Amino acid sequence: MIVSEQYQYEISAKKILDFFGVDYRVCPEFHCCGEPMKCVNVMTWLTMASRIIAMAERMGRDVLTLCNGCYLSLNKAKKIITDSKRRKAEVNRILGKDGLEFNGSARIRHIMSVIAEDIGLERIRESTRRNLRGLVLATHYGCHVLRPYDFAIDDPENPTVLEKFIEVLGARAPYYPERMDCCMILFANVRPRDADLIRGEKLLAIKRRGFDAMITICPLCQHSYETRQRRISKLLKADVSIPVIYYTQLLGLALGMSPRDLGLHLNMSPTRRLLGKLGIVSDP
Repeated sequence: MIVSEQYQYEISAKKILDFFGVDYRVCPEFHCCGEPMKCVNVMTWLTMASRIIAMAERMGRDVLTLCNGCYLSLNKAKKIITDSKRRKAEVNRILGKDGLEFNGSARIRHIMSVIAEDIGLERIRESTRRNLRGLVLATHYGCHVLRPYDFAIDDPENPTVLEKFIEVLGARAPYYPERMDCCMILFANVRPRDADLIRGEKLLAIKRRGFDAMITICPLCQHSYETRQRRISKLLKADVSIPVIYYTQLLGLALGMSPRDLGLHLNMSPTRRLLGKLGIVSDP
């Protein structure tokens, strides 16, 4: 498998993959999935996406994504190209200049699916060194791993995989009505203030319901809910600060890894609050 850069997400994901002996390879030649170009030029998007897939296929590997947006973009591009002989011929004409060829054999997989399918609950249960009992955590999946249905990593209407993999660590992940609300990352490009107000309503709901942190598997969602907390608090005239961390970071803590090894020093939300509940002294 291949993994690309995602800052603290990448750091913690690599730690988890290494710990469980998952075979992956970092590919320096990987680039943007092409999603931002889709509204400008569809063929540019398809070519960029197919180039990533073709590089993986040349190595006989699947593509492992940490980003929900990349997961959806690459899956959609793969389907469009595979279903159209004309599109496939065109991208391969362009890719041929680099000695590449898209054939559609590589799977596009999200890190959460790899954790669930290749590692599994039992191996995680057996490997846990730090029980997270006492934590009550709010899950946030992100839209693009659940919709559209064709590429969903779990039941789009009622996903449970993240909850199961939190609870195996000893923490609780109860249902809450705002669980499936969007992070507003795209809406923020048009109406940033309104997007922050909507995000704030979810953060406030999580705090008022007594959750200790939000756990996500999407870097865009993590960015939306973590980096905007100070501004949102001013807009709402209420403190919305709450730890927002990746599931890979949470899992690493349960495996006994240090906060710094998991990139928690790069998080901008009050992660020390969460670490304090676990009796962990954060790294300098």
